[in-house]
Amino acid sequence: MRKATLLVALAATVIIFGVSCDTLTDLAKPTVTATAILNGAQLRLEWTAVTDADGYRIKAGDSTWTTTGTSFDVEVPAAKVEVIAYSGSDESDPAVINCEVEETATLEVYGISDPDTTHRSSFGFNTDGTITTYSIKTANYPSMDFYMEDVQLAMSIVNSGDKGWNAKGNAAKEAALTSYDDVMVADAPGTGYSTQEAIASGAVYYLWIDRMNDGWDVSDHFAKAKVISIQGAKVTMKIGYQMIGGLRWVVN
Repeated sequence: MRKATLLVALAATVIIFGVSCDTLTDLAKPTVTATAILNGAQLRLEWTAVTDADGYRIKAGDSTWTTTGTSFDVEVPAAKVEVIAYSGSDESDPAVINCEVEETATLEVYGISDPDTTHRSSFGFNTDGTITTYSIKTANYPSMDFYMEDVQLAMSIVNSGDKGWNAKGNAAKEAALTSYDDVMVADAPGTGYSTQEAIASGAVYYLWIDRMNDGWDVSDHFAKAKVISIQGAKVTMKIGYQMIGGLRWVVN
């Protein structure tokens, strides 16, 4: 009986020891801030150290990196970026940074030559990345980012500040690619942007929204616009707007 008791005690010790060796580390999800750097070409991630973490994995698209630090600069444009704390084979839930553009699938605006007063010739981006179209009236001037000019120019997308309607310095530039999906990063400021850019059906354009008219900073936003069609004074576009201030990634 005594021998049996000792065997039971030994078995219990082995079980307890085994359970303790397999205990999982409960890692907290990193709290991450994301800031555009290098004129919007890269995204700097910073986070507070996670207790018991050996390091961190950063994922962007098909790329993965590891670091033991608490910051990382991502160069690869992606629709989302994840930061994961790890300890051995254990991982935290991912902190996800949404970098995908906010898309307006169909935007219809009209050149200012259009006589129909119900047709709107300008548009502005809202804080959630959606777009509102406006008629060209004094009350709308502060909200307007661009308007469609077809009187003094061929159909063009024009900064609303060019007529003195506001003080914005927005600009556009034709992309080298004609596929909306293939345009991943808008060109940097100072590389051929114009406040009056002629447009053509089928072409893709970068939009730089510089409302303070002070050059690049993280208060700016970037977008890409595909001109689906131009029919008389009517312009139909598809637009993707990057919500992260200053970031030039326009992945959809």
